[in-house]
Amino acid sequence: MTNFTQWLPYIAYVFVVLVGMGLLTSKKRTAGQLITIVTFGVYLTVVGYLTLTPTSFAYGIVPTMEPVWVGTVPTNPIPFRGIELDFYMNILMMIPMGVYFGLFRQRSTWQITLIGVLIGTSIESTQFVLDMALHMSRWVDINDVITNAAGVVVGYLAVMLLKHSPFKRVVRFFSLTKGQLVPQKI
Repeated sequence: MTNFTQWLPYIAYVFVVLVGMGLLTSKKRTAGQLITIVTFGVYLTVVGYLTLTPTSFAYGIVPTMEPVWVGTVPTNPIPFRGIELDFYMNILMMIPMGVYFGLFRQRSTWQITLIGVLIGTSIESTQFVLDMALHMSRWVDINDVITNAAGVVVGYLAVMLLKHSPFKRVVRFFSLTKGQLVPQKI
């Protein structure tokens, strides 16, 4: 059973997403750019819901895998142990993130891989802290970090391929600037 306190991190996260969308839409934008910003905000909200909310179903549980307990948090620190359907679902969940990064700004594959690893590490670290503090019933799994990074890279590479295909005009339509979402100098 969940309580309101367990939902507070997600509510705060949604607030931050809405503020970010407000900042991005405060400039004059084309229809394609507004679609990109709004769908990115919706996507981030869904990812937050899937990763930061309490659950009565522990997605990482593999019947044959014994967790490594860190306090009250079940973890899997061993890569590629206990691969189940959620392994592939995590890749699918992060492909849109890579697509958005491709619409934001061109980067090297190494930079995108690092960003993907940082995103996965951030999600799993946040889940660990929230589970320790609020008992969110989530596993912390190194496989999720790996699959999140893989999904980001796949999505980004898909956009890079589309930029050099007959669909390059579509990619340009949804990019916030000519090839970039944010200015180079921040």
